[in-house]
Amino acid sequence: MTRVLAVDGGQSAIRVRHSAGSTEIAVEGVSRQEGDTVGAVSDAVLEGWRRLGGPPVDRAVLGLTTAPTDAAAADRLCRAVAAGTGAAEVWLADDAVTTHAGALALGWGVSITAGTGVACLALPRAGEPRVIGGHGFLLGDEGGAFWIGREGVRAVLRAADGRGPDTALTEAAAARFDGVADLGERLHSIERPVNAIAHFAPDVFAAAAQGDAVAAAIVAEAARELALLAAAGVAAAGVAAAAGVAAAAGVAAARGRGTDRVAAAAGGSGLVPVALGGRLLAPGSGLRTRLDRTLRSDVPAAAPMDAQGTPLDGAMAMGLAPDPGRYATLVTTWKGAP
Repeated sequence: MTRVLAVDGGQSAIRVRHSAGSTEIAVEGVSRQEGDTVGAVSDAVLEGWRRLGGPPVDRAVLGLTTAPTDAAAADRLCRAVAAGTGAAEVWLADDAVTTHAGALALGWGVSITAGTGVACLALPRAGEPRVIGGHGFLLGDEGGAFWIGREGVRAVLRAADGRGPDTALTEAAAARFDGVADLGERLHSIERPVNAIAHFAPDVFAAAAQGDAVAAAIVAEAARELALLAAAGVAAAGVAAAAGVAAAAGVAAARGRGTDRVAAAAGGSGLVPVALGGRLLAPGSGLRTRLDRTLRSDVPAAAPMDAQGTPLDGAMAMGLAPDPGRYATLVTTWKGAP
């Protein structure tokens, strides 16, 4: 059997697992702000691999928020991971790809995962997969933890200026960030601002649950943004449900995976499975509950379901297959010399 090192790389954490066991190691994540991103990611992957005990690797599969789009940078990253682990092959993709592979068990439909950022991929019954949204913390990731945390901090700063309503978030920000005086300047100066601001999202959820109008409005807008993402994904993956479910069953059977949840979600009635995952969309969470409600009213062609697996599960499932399959157009496949 191919010995696989699966990697899920985000801004908050980079997680690794080997096919020989179930142990999962998490090391500090990497954002694009941190200078030599390629070097930082490869160092983190190798640190995680060493903490696993340095097991032999035939193929490493990297699903990264910070996956390089430049061919030279991608080659450098793959070579560094191969050199460190001894892998003969390295597959590199955006984390939206490995997220989808885990969430839908290599089947068709739409996956949306909300963590620090947001990843979405739509895979139709036939045709090419498409990454939708994301675009990073500067230009997108609407509805993710950084976006929610940033909106919360902005509300605090506006209230302090007298440009916005009072909010319970002010007290929460003071507790989390050691006061609100000069908060904007301090957050611009710290080493990992994206991670720090993303960690304010739970405070926004807590304030919303306690009835704070400002926080509740932020959570409502996050749900609307994620619903818009789902609508775009459903449009991209929209197929006749009967054919779509049959195709999903055929693909998953060929890969040796179950299809009951995908089929149940689609229901044979023209619906598109939309798998929801990530810590912000955990079943029963405030954001997930609101999003489910919004999808029912605004995106009737969506069939929401819990993600069947994690992005790390997706990276592992891909790596154990003979090739990237229908994700091939979105995967950089590096192979060393024989």
